[in-house]
Amino acid sequence: MKLMKITTFFMLLAAFLFTSPASAMIETNTSNTTTIDKQKNELKKEFKMQKRLSKFEKFFKKAGIDLQDPVNKWMWFWIFGWGAAIVLSIIGAIAITSLSTGFGIWYLLASLCGLFGSVSLVIWIVKKFS
Repeated sequence: MKLMKITTFFMLLAAFLFTSPASAMIETNTSNTTTIDKQKNELKKEFKMQKRLSKFEKFFKKAGIDLQDPVNKWMWFWIFGWGAAIVLSIIGAIAITSLSTGFGIWYLLASLCGLFGSVSLVIWIVKKFS
C-alpha cells in the first residue's frame, strides 16, 4: 500500500513536470484564432474602406472634381475647408442656443477647417499664378 502511494506520487510529479497543461494548449489555440480573427477583421475593414474610396472617386468624377491635378486640388481643398467651416459654425450656433456644453469644440473644429481652407487658398493662388 505504501509502495502504491509513493508510485502514485512520483507519477503525478512526473506528469506535472514533463507535460504541458491543457490550459496552455487552449490558450495557444485561442491566441492563434484571435490573431486570425483580427486579421480577418482588418481585411474586411480595409476592403470596406477601398469600396468607400472608390465611391468617392466616382462621385468626384461625376462632379468634375480632379484631386490628381497638382494645382487645382488646392482649390478644392479651399472650397471643402471653407464649406466645412461654415457647416461646423452653424452646428456650433445650434449648440449654443440649445445650451449644450459642447459648443466650444464645434467652433474649434470650424476655425481649424477655416484655417486649412485659407492656407489652401494661398497655396492655390501661388501655384496658379506663378
